[in-house]
Amino acid sequence: MKFTRLEQRVMRDEGFRGTSYKDTVDIWTVGYGSTRLFGVPVKETTICTTEQARAQLRADLYQAIIDCEKLFDTWETLDSIRQEILVNMCYNLGSVGLSNFRNMRSAIRHQEWKRAAEEMVDSKWYSQVGGRGQRLVAAMKSGKWIEDLNGRPAPERPEV
Repeated sequence: MKFTRLEQRVMRDEGFRGTSYKDTVDIWTVGYGSTRLFGVPVKETTICTTEQARAQLRADLYQAIIDCEKLFDTWETLDSIRQEILVNMCYNLGSVGLSNFRNMRSAIRHQEWKRAAEEMVDSKWYSQVGGRGQRLVAAMKSGKWIEDLNGRPAPERPEV
């Protein structure tokens, strides 16, 4: 897995905010989508620098990798792109949230990438994350990042 690429993608997907805000599910968040800053829950008055946010992001991504290794018994056999997709989702949803994608996890176990992509689309998460979901679904299905597919943009709702 290319950690730097993963980090850059999550930074783009999350965006940076130095002051706390409520995310799409009404949870206080700061930095690159963190709900905790160095162990302390984010609250309405939390602020952070880009350096603090990036350090927290890295720590959270490493934890998401560990969580994915536990959630996916075939983790070591997955290609780096699909590992990055799952870590990105785990960062966004948390390990409990990602564990609820039972049908997707089953499809991944059987390397049924089209079905895994369909399960991603058929979720509340997909309707909440916009372009992030489109990019991750397209990459799950193809095994390539969208920008690697001749520069074609993601479809509005990908064919799965």
